[in-house]
Amino acid sequence: MIKQWHIYVFVLFWINSSCQNKVPIDNIEIQPKVTAADQEHQNVYKILDGTWKGEFLIFEDQQQVPKDKIDLKNISKASLQKEGLTQVNSIDVLQVYQSDTPYFQKVTITDYYPDTGKKIVSHGVNKIQDGKLWCVVRKPDETVIHSGSTEGKNTIIWQRNEQNPQKIEYFKETVSQEYYEIIGWGYYSGDDPNLSPKLWFYSKYERQ
Repeated sequence: MIKQWHIYVFVLFWINSSCQNKVPIDNIEIQPKVTAADQEHQNVYKILDGTWKGEFLIFEDQQQVPKDKIDLKNISKASLQKEGLTQVNSIDVLQVYQSDTPYFQKVTITDYYPDTGKKIVSHGVNKIQDGKLWCVVRKPDETVIHSGSTEGKNTIIWQRNEQNPQKIEYFKETVSQEYYEIIGWGYYSGDDPNLSPKLWFYSKYERQ
């Protein structure tokens, strides 16, 4: 009877420990337990540590084409030379990154909209969890989650694909010692995903 009781207590302890280690992806306060699968990605965010400042530009495509007529994965600044793209907005951005561990990095983002004078402050994390890259940003009105993959040494591809409402995004972010460049696109509510993206994005932040 005593032996069975010890087994029962051990099982309860194991279940409780497993539950505690299972951190929801959208949690930006608790650092998930590091696993063996995480180790190949350690310090992938380290080069971002510091303060970055610049403009985030938004373009609208006035001449969309069928989706299969454009390469949506191999994108660069040259992609913004597509005929029909018009800049429709810009945001002044300040981003501050701080790595707590090689697997968990905090970020504070301040967006200032010059046309309205509106300022939005968001908090989030870049983290490695269950062997995968995640970017989670908690805005005042929503929590944005992107999954990531690396391309080369200093480039991360961030993506999300959500429905109801539709939010499909793809961002290619490349970081050097002095600059942090972002090129991306997105489909949102009412956009036809069979056409090329209606909205495109570009920024080149400078290290402060």
